Amino acid sequence: MLPEYFGKESFFGDETPLPLWSGYAIVLGFGAFFSLVTTAMVYLDKRYNNTEHTSEFFNTAGRSVKTGLTASVIVSQWTWAAT
Repeated sequence: MLPEYFGKESFFGDETPLPLWSGYAIVLGFGAFFSLVTTAMVYLDKRYNNTEHTSEFFNTAGRSVKTGLTASVIVSQWTWAAT
């Protein structure tokens, strides 16, 4: 660290680069945008592909996941839990 930055709490000095409201607007805006996009995609999938979205469909990905991927997920979860 350069000596001129010792004891400094922020690289930008006393002022933040963006106002507080813009941070909230960005986070809430992206959240609302992706929520609407996801909702629209699910609606279109139900309407044009006639898929029924239940908890069983969600947990098994509509039975489209093969055993190799399922086995690798189980092994990775066990490995993560063991560390």
